[in-house]
Amino acid sequence: MKKLLGIIIIGLIFVNNAYSNDPYSEENRKKSEIKISCKIEEIVNHYNQEDGRPTDLKNMFVTDIDLPSFIIETNSYEDEVWLNQVGIKAKKNFPSKLIFLTLKKANKKDYVFAKKFTINFKEKYKNGKEISFEISSSIYKHKNDFKASYINEGWFSFREALIASGGCHRIDPKNFDFEETVVQNEIRIAEYEAKKEKELLNKKKEELKKANIAKGKFELNCKDGVLYKAGRNPEPFNDTINRLVDINNHSYSNLNFEPEEIHYLISNELIDGEKAFSSYNFSSSSAQLSIYNRATGELGIVTAFRFSEDTYQSTKIKLDNINKQIENYKPLKNIFDDDYYTVSNSGTQKQEYKKFEIIKTLINIVNNVNVTNVTSSIYKCNKI
Repeated sequence: MKKLLGIIIIGLIFVNNAYSNDPYSEENRKKSEIKISCKIEEIVNHYNQEDGRPTDLKNMFVTDIDLPSFIIETNSYEDEVWLNQVGIKAKKNFPSKLIFLTLKKANKKDYVFAKKFTINFKEKYKNGKEISFEISSSIYKHKNDFKASYINEGWFSFREALIASGGCHRIDPKNFDFEETVVQNEIRIAEYEAKKEKELLNKKKEELKKANIAKGKFELNCKDGVLYKAGRNPEPFNDTINRLVDINNHSYSNLNFEPEEIHYLISNELIDGEKAFSSYNFSSSSAQLSIYNRATGELGIVTAFRFSEDTYQSTKIKLDNINKQIENYKPLKNIFDDDYYTVSNSGTQKQEYKKFEIIKTLINIVNNVNVTNVTSSIYKCNKI
C-alpha cells in the first residue's frame, strides 16, 4: 500500500511542463481567479499499474489514505492550468468541468504512465466538500510507446489502472499564501517519507539478494529485445524478462508474473558441457525453444506457429514415448484444455534434453515449409 501511495505522491508532485513559458508565467498564475485545494480520499485499483493484471478484491478499494493536498489554479475557458504552481494545458475548461492530462515517470526504469484529472465544479463530494474530482491513471507503458505528444491530441483515452477521488474547496484569496504554504509543507514531508521508505525497501532488496546468492539463486534480468522475422527488418521491443534462477536444482520463478510458481530448466552443462540453460514449450498451436547462454549473457527464443496436424501428432507421439518412461510424470493442460509440454523435474536432464531436440526438429520442419511461420528474438541479460 505504501508503495502505491508513494507512486501517487510522485505523480502529483512532479509534473513536466512542455508548453511555452509565456502563458504559464508566474505573473499569469497569480492572476488566476479560480483557486482550489483538493485532497484524495479514496482509491479504486482496477489493474496493477506495473503489469496490467487485474487487482484482487482485497486490494481493490483503499480508503486509509494520507496524501498531501494539491492546489489547482485557472480561469474558466482558458487553456492555462497550474497544478502546484506548474503550468499544464487544459483539455476542457468550463465553469462546470475542468479536464487536463499529464504524463509521469513510473517507478520502473524507462516506463511512464498517463494521469487524467477531472474536476467537477458543480458536483459535491460525499464528505460535503463543494467540489469533487477524479484522477485516473493508466498502466505503465515504455516511454518509446507512450509519447508525451499524445497528451496534445484532441481525443485521448487509456486503460485505467486506478481511479483516485476526493473533494476540493475554494481558497479565500486572503488565505491563499497560507494554504499554499501548508500544502508545500505537506508535499515536502511526503517526499521525505517516500525517500526514506524507498531507501528501506532498497536495503531489504539488497539483503534478500545476498541471501539468495548464498543459496545459489540469482536474478536474471533481460532487456533490449529484438524480434527477427523473415521478410521484415529486425524490430526492437521493450518487454523485459525477470527471473529468479536456482542454479542448484535448475529451476526458476517468473518475477514479472506469478513469482511463486516454479518452472524448470535443462542444464546444458550436464549434457554437453556448454554453460547454458535451455527450455521448451509445446502445444497444438505453437512450439518454442529458449537458450540462455551463461557465458555471453544472451537469451535466445525461437517460436514456430501454424504447423500441420500431422507434424503436431508425430511430435506429440515422440514426446509421449519419452514421458511414459518417466516415473510419476503428470501430463499438463494449458488454459484451452489442450495437452501442453514443458520441462519437467520428474525426468532426468538427458530425457528433457531429448524432448528439447524433438521440438527443435519440429521447428526446423516448419521453417523449411514456410519460413514466415517461425520467429526468433534475442535479449541482452546479465551473466549468472
